[in-house]
Parts: sequence; structure tokens; C-alpha cells
Amino acid sequence: MTGNLSENWKRWKQKFENYLIASETNKKPERVQCAQLLHFLGEDALSIYDTFKFNDEEKDKLQVLLQKFDDYFIPKQNLTYERYKFLTFKQGNQTFEQFIKELKTRAKQCKFDALTDDLIKTTNLWDER
Repeated sequence: MTGNLSENWKRWKQKFENYLIASETNKKPERVQCAQLLHFLGEDALSIYDTFKFNDEEKDKLQVLLQKFDDYFIPKQNLTYERYKFLTFKQGNQTFEQFIKELKTRAKQCKFDALTDDLIKTTNLWDER
């Protein structure tokens, strides 16, 4: 994977989880699902996988394996900084639709929960100081 590894991983994982359902691979043993995951991820990810440590209860558990890749690809977040970036983001030369899409993307990192929609609606109203 190149570019933003965190976002690429999240998107790839979402597509893989959809594949498991669509192909009915999710009905097969977890050992098979883990093998499918590693196969589709490719050589570079297999090298990463080889660095993971598993105890006996974790071996061949899909959610454990996905979590280990999450821990590898998704950096720990500074929630205060993510919220600062969201709250200070300005529209600039973007269309309104692009701006709202970017706000929604940024809001996901902020964990605003029930306040998300209200904050997206009011962010564009704040004046520059």
C-alpha cells in the first residue's frame, strides 16, 4: 500500500469484509478466512504478519488478525489535535459539496458521536479570527 496507509487499510478492510459476505467465505472456518485475508493482502503484508505475536487462543481468529493489522496501520490518534484540525478547517477553493465531504471525513477522526451533524452544520458559520 502507498499513500495514506491508515485510510488505505480501512478501505481495503471494508472491501475485504464485504467480500467475505458476498462470497460466503464468512461461513467457512476462521482459519480459512485468515488464509484468504493473508492471500489477498500480498507479500508485503505477509512480511508484516510474520512480525505479529499470537498466543494459543488468538491463533486463526479473524478478528484478532484484523485488529493486529489495525494496530499496525492505524496510528494512535491525538483526539485534541484531530478536533482542532476539524474546527479550524476552512472551505478555501473547494465547492460546498467537497467542503462538506471533507468535514465529514475529518469528523470521523474526532469521535464527536451525536454532535457530529450539528458541528458539521455550524463549522462553516464560524468567522476567521
